[in-house]
Amino acid sequence: MALTTIGGRVYDADGGAGIGGVLVSNGDAVVQTAADGRYRLEVDPQHDRCVFITVPAGYRPQDRFYALLSEHSTPVALDFPLRAEPERARDAFRLVHLSDTHVVLEDSGPVSPVMLARDLQELVSEELPDLAVVTGDLTNMGTIEELEGYRAAIESVSVPVISVFGGHDGNIERRSNEGDVPCTRNFEATLGPTYYSFDWGSYHFVVYATEDAYFTAAERARKERWLWADLALQPGDRRSVILHHTAPDAALLARFSQHNGALVLHGHWHSSRVFADGETLVASAPSFCFGGIDTRPRGCRVVSFSPQGIETDLRPSARSAQGSAAAAQPAGESQTSIALGEEEYLPAWKRDFGSPLHRAAPVAHEDRVLVALQSESNPGGSGVACLDSVSGAERWRYETPAALKSSCAVVDTQNGDAWCAALTVTGELHLIAADTGERAWRVTLPAHPHRWVYSSPAHNGEAVIAGSKAGYGAYELATGNQRWYFQPSDGDEWPSYICPQVYADELCIVPVQRRGFLALRMADGAVVWERNLPVEYFCGSPTLAGGLLVVSSASPHTGASLTGGREGDLAVLEAATGKVVSLFERSLAGYATGVAVADDRVYAATAAGTVHGLDLHSGAPLWEFQSGEDLLDMTPYRRGIRSLLAAPAPLGEHVLAGGCDGWLYALDGATGALSDRIFLGAPITTPPCITPDGFCVGTYAGTMFSFSAER
Repeated sequence: MALTTIGGRVYDADGGAGIGGVLVSNGDAVVQTAADGRYRLEVDPQHDRCVFITVPAGYRPQDRFYALLSEHSTPVALDFPLRAEPERARDAFRLVHLSDTHVVLEDSGPVSPVMLARDLQELVSEELPDLAVVTGDLTNMGTIEELEGYRAAIESVSVPVISVFGGHDGNIERRSNEGDVPCTRNFEATLGPTYYSFDWGSYHFVVYATEDAYFTAAERARKERWLWADLALQPGDRRSVILHHTAPDAALLARFSQHNGALVLHGHWHSSRVFADGETLVASAPSFCFGGIDTRPRGCRVVSFSPQGIETDLRPSARSAQGSAAAAQPAGESQTSIALGEEEYLPAWKRDFGSPLHRAAPVAHEDRVLVALQSESNPGGSGVACLDSVSGAERWRYETPAALKSSCAVVDTQNGDAWCAALTVTGELHLIAADTGERAWRVTLPAHPHRWVYSSPAHNGEAVIAGSKAGYGAYELATGNQRWYFQPSDGDEWPSYICPQVYADELCIVPVQRRGFLALRMADGAVVWERNLPVEYFCGSPTLAGGLLVVSSASPHTGASLTGGREGDLAVLEAATGKVVSLFERSLAGYATGVAVADDRVYAATAAGTVHGLDLHSGAPLWEFQSGEDLLDMTPYRRGIRSLLAAPAPLGEHVLAGGCDGWLYALDGATGALSDRIFLGAPITTPPCITPDGFCVGTYAGTMFSFSAER
């Protein structure tokens, strides 16, 4: 079909003056308006879906910044009137980054348009942002009805909301079509183009759809050409921001850096991660309407722009704000100590770290406590802090460039040295002297920094095992040299806190979500046994009990498993062979988020907010305890429930259990009877750490509490 030339103007609607230097595109070629605001653009009516402009800083569209060509039978001229809005020209401004709202029709799921509208209104009222961005999976299936419901929700707030296409927003079309056909037409009809750009302050923003499977081959080539043409036309001193759904790959980041790339915001993983790739900051946001896959509370990332640069701050949603700070002590509860039977434990010390103590349990070693730190707001502030277990004084601190999502591992050697192995979310393994905090070596796992590693390292005294679903490596303790590398899957999705376990110094038992457990020989990484169990990302870590391995399991990922799937299973394996000794079916109220074993009893915490005591050998239920309402919505895909995320910690004849309700419970190990409890003001999502004279426990508010036995 012959090309058609479209002409038009971009102009100030108030005075009629043309605006020069504005980018105009058909989604492939990019032209600029002349000084009088006029442009000429060739379009192909057969392939070009729309014409759009890059709204310059200091303006907003009078109506829309784009025109769908299907709405114009024979377009000859398309004008774009703009209205001055000085607030959009300021160099200092704030946006809220949301993601993965997954809106469904009101009667078919937990996130309705009405609920999203309410959440957005609360967010805008609290944070007072200049704009909001939602980085994809706006709806669950991408039907016109869902997309219209989403649009109604975002139109209920006073600030502009930038909506990014995600794969779920094209699901219904993809399921209905075969072959090389587009799956973005519902999105375009409801919300406009799937890629475009705009300027705000001194920054250039690019909205870019990255899930190529939803575009035809020709469309993929067009949007790729448009992206780099758009960025190439930016002034040399203007920094750029890309907003898209999936995490950026190394190739995109490398090329983006050549165009003054400052920031990439994305979603998709329902998890938080922030790291610097050269001069480019890469940050994701957890899901906005329900708990994240990584059990981060539903919430957003506040991004502040200023002449000094970019700062981000990960924040929980308005409903849960009190849970991330010191919540009010419930009426009638003012005790500061906690009793385990007749033994009373008094406060020894308290330390604030300034960032959440999430799922990484502190590790006690001799007279020290090692705390894994994770700053999810900016790359700085993460690492390992070594505290004196008696006084809480900080002996040393070691910084890492990205967060430690799980605990450190302490390695004692035969010559009396002690080492701390720490693993970042981006796949960087550090070996640190436990007494001084000095680094012995640092190595990076394959695909660093694009990994999503949420597990702890493991070791056998000679080598450290580090990794996750996309690959585990064994690294010599003395040198950091890689002994072997085992890659069970192509990617880390989805983030999981399930940690590898070393048995008898000879086997490393690693989980592979939706596959099961594999035992690797420590000497060479060869697979010794594999047990196909329906382990999911949300399951708790297994625990060794002598020659037995106790694991939680859940059904393979289906729609049902988004709310728990087949819940309540536990399995007991022979660690040496992988043979299933016992399968305790539906023995728990919900899937196990943490398991501990002591005195031939299994203690399991669940996503249903229960703690269970079971007989290790028969699986017979001994008792069940229910926690209270969550302070934060942290359980994957859920909100407004009772849940537990921290594994129980046996201590003498009792077991300590931390709740998302902010309470630390002391339960009788034999009967489950409540001995005592103490309110710590924020969710307790990491297991208590047993020390020589008591225990310490951290909260999501970033505070570590230590208790010692009264003697």
